Amino acid sequence: MRWKIHTSLFLFLFLSFHPRNAAAADWDPVTDAEKSMKTSPLDPGAGAVVLFKRGRIDVIEKTSLFWVTRKQSYVRIKIFNDAGRDAGTVSVESFKNVRVSRIEGRTILPSGEIIPLDSSKVFTGKAYESGKKFAILQTSFTFPNVVPGAIIEYQVEENEDTVYPSPWIFDTRDVGTLDSTLQVTIGPRLGMSQYPLETNMNKISIQQSQTVKGTLFNFAVKNLRPIQSEPFSPPFRDMATMIIFTPTELGFGGDVYPLISKWDDVGTIVSRDFGEMQKNSKLARDKAKEIAEKLPDPRKKALAIYQFVQQNIASSDLAGVGLGRPIDEIMTSKRANPDDENALYVTMLKEVKVDADLVLVATQNWQTLIGSFPNLSQFSRVVTRINFKDGAVFADPADAGAPFGELPWFDRNVMGLAVKGSKIQQATIQGGTPDENVSSTKVTVRVAKDWAAEGDTEVELKGAEAIELRDELIDESPDKVEKFMTDFFANGHSDAEVTQMVHPDFHDSSQPLVMKAHVKQGLTNDLGPGELLLNPWVSDQYERPLFKAAVRHSAVKFNDQEKRVSTSTWQLAPEIKVEQLPKDVKQDNDLGGFSHSCVQSGSTVTCTRTYYLKKTVLQTTAEYLNAKKFFDEIAKNDQEVIVLREQ
Repeated sequence: MRWKIHTSLFLFLFLSFHPRNAAAADWDPVTDAEKSMKTSPLDPGAGAVVLFKRGRIDVIEKTSLFWVTRKQSYVRIKIFNDAGRDAGTVSVESFKNVRVSRIEGRTILPSGEIIPLDSSKVFTGKAYESGKKFAILQTSFTFPNVVPGAIIEYQVEENEDTVYPSPWIFDTRDVGTLDSTLQVTIGPRLGMSQYPLETNMNKISIQQSQTVKGTLFNFAVKNLRPIQSEPFSPPFRDMATMIIFTPTELGFGGDVYPLISKWDDVGTIVSRDFGEMQKNSKLARDKAKEIAEKLPDPRKKALAIYQFVQQNIASSDLAGVGLGRPIDEIMTSKRANPDDENALYVTMLKEVKVDADLVLVATQNWQTLIGSFPNLSQFSRVVTRINFKDGAVFADPADAGAPFGELPWFDRNVMGLAVKGSKIQQATIQGGTPDENVSSTKVTVRVAKDWAAEGDTEVELKGAEAIELRDELIDESPDKVEKFMTDFFANGHSDAEVTQMVHPDFHDSSQPLVMKAHVKQGLTNDLGPGELLLNPWVSDQYERPLFKAAVRHSAVKFNDQEKRVSTSTWQLAPEIKVEQLPKDVKQDNDLGGFSHSCVQSGSTVTCTRTYYLKKTVLQTTAEYLNAKKFFDEIAKNDQEVIVLREQ
């Protein structure tokens, strides 16, 4: 970013980027020890290991008050066996304002032959993590001829026009690292605070010196064990070893200007950028008046504008906060980043006299906010707080599937920082409860004497699962929606005939998410002629966490508290009798609860299954093993069936 100073005011100006002619990569010689290495010193059974990961970050004043951040990385990986070939597919993740300006790589075969990375095989797009509505930029490439014994290496250069470097992560996803270093040079007229995020096992060594180019920092970490991808793991960033950067002061003209030393300074920056966006906002303000000025109360005004923004502005879903686009440009382009979309929403609310604030959040699928270190790069999203007289309501119109006043799961149960002018206020966003995230299924089935079954199914979703389903289907074609619904109600039975499907308009998040269908299918005869085993627990028998491993490497972090209830009514033909019902089950603990039961009245059997989760984080091995035992017991109980026989 170019910094222009008028007294104490700093204004951002984004410049267009012109690619430079980068010099060819300078590769280090491959040592005999690297060539002869047969196994990883960290884990003899690993398929690959990062021999070294070297980083360099330069925050330099190119011309007067024109600061750039250049980030370079050099990674070398040894492949040991076929399982390690996955390391040959590399993804470089970056913030939305970062330009990847150079990527070079090569494969060094055991024979010594060198095969360069084909630049036409480098692709840039979005990488989705922990849900469809959360994206980061990703540049990916796959090395050629990755065989056991090979060494692959690559160099990447990234650039930003800013003095706010994005965090540096020493780890490499899914692969252990023997040696990871970072060299940081900060220009002489800039003060930079650096916060090391270590783990109990991984300690960062730090050295500092002065050079003619500025202050030089050297960071080093050794023997980083792989952060393994496991079901319901915390975000990679929460487990990685990293450095977070915050510029604290800038020298100019013999004076020193403060940048960020406290959280209120973050508020000042966000407010300033928001103010710049609003200078061109006549179109948005006029539209706000047209939609909501004559509505009778603030809540109805907020709802009407929310629906307009949600349904007319498509979100990029990109993580990372960076306000900047003019408000009316967002209106005309009909596309925006989540933070810009919420800025549009707040602008329109204020135009019709509804009090609202921007709220910075580090979402659950991003990283945990470090409250002791004022910093911008920790945040992944902006949401909106509407301040009604009877209490505040949080909303995020950037999520097309979220009803007004309901946030997607990753925005919940986090500490938000509300921006009010040049001040920051803590704004705790509560998590959901089991009764707020509910899946209810009602099935009524008639079973004929030839075991043909026909009936009606109704499913109602409320809360996090409803939002996720809307997000999944909202942009799909009618044909794809129909196929999804057919598969959904068929429950995996290829011979099922699904008709009379009914569902709400997925674009309208205010509608209750209730789906209905009529289903015909033949029940499988399991015991032989005249007998049948009938599982009455419908599809909910598959809706529970699955933990197969006895050993866990990371903590467990469930998305949210939830509750699932299914009721199935089986109307049996007179020729069919019930020989056995499942026994009643009921269990409850600090993690959650489970129960099921079946009752018979004449030729009708009614079965109910309830499952709920109330604890979302498991930190210790003992907690994990207790949870595994709990879910294994549920799976066992879900195998209990009704035994039917012809009379």
